[in-house]
Amino acid sequence: MLFHWSVSAYPTVSAPPAVRRPGATRWAVTSGVAAVALVGVYIAAVLTPAGQRVEDSILASVDGNTLLQSGVALDAISPTAVLAILVLTVGVSLLRRRPGAAIQSAALIIGATVTSQLLKQFVPRPDLTGELYSNSFPSGHATIAVAGLLAVMTAFGRHLRPLLFVVGTAFAAIVAEQTVAYGWHRCSDVVGSCAVALLWLGIVRFAATRWSRAATTVDQVGAKSHAVTSSIIGLAVVVCLATSGAVWGIGIGSDMSLSGSTGYGVLDGARLAAAGVVLVTAWIAWKLDRRA
Repeated sequence: MLFHWSVSAYPTVSAPPAVRRPGATRWAVTSGVAAVALVGVYIAAVLTPAGQRVEDSILASVDGNTLLQSGVALDAISPTAVLAILVLTVGVSLLRRRPGAAIQSAALIIGATVTSQLLKQFVPRPDLTGELYSNSFPSGHATIAVAGLLAVMTAFGRHLRPLLFVVGTAFAAIVAEQTVAYGWHRCSDVVGSCAVALLWLGIVRFAATRWSRAATTVDQVGAKSHAVTSSIIGLAVVVCLATSGAVWGIGIGSDMSLSGSTGYGVLDGARLAAAGVVLVTAWIAWKLDRRA
């Protein structure tokens, strides 16, 4: 193996109120930034003719070919899967005698999923370009995958959390890539989903930090494991987004038109960009959640 999952045996320590108050501010800012990103991407991609033309040109490029030649990740996202991840994360939290983590995990999954579904139903997509593409903002599949990833980060202890987080991040990135590959969603839908998930992460962490007991235990991932996990996801971010930019640039370079280009280059670049957005979201959440 190229690396070893080393986890330091961090002792259980107490977090006094003086420590917890800055944490509450951090999570309040996280929720605020996520809300601004959610509104911003909606305005830019859905409420402007230029945004609609760019993303509709990507949808027009879909012809059934996929980067991974498989839709198994999309098939795995179902109501049964949502219930399973909910039961798993809540059950693990309770077995670890952490009812607060159980509440956070449940709130993350349910809150993010319900929020995305409500937005999809009630947030309009005006016809600004004459194209007959229905509203899909944000992606329910990507929301479930990312919220489930964050719930796993919440529920599991420091020994399993790094490995499960890397595996879960990879799965969520593939889900995002496949939603674009099959023409189910636009890139902005994935960005919106990630914003919704981070919004709820900030909400549950803020509530836990403000209203937990004055002395609470901290299950901290070892410094080496945290650094290795950060490096793996960070490297994946750089490779994915750099490749996306190169492929997308080649795709639009044929006619020098961002909004009118179609073809494999544009589509593959968008698919990798969608995966990259999930990777960035996971990296941010992991760095913010140094103590879970």
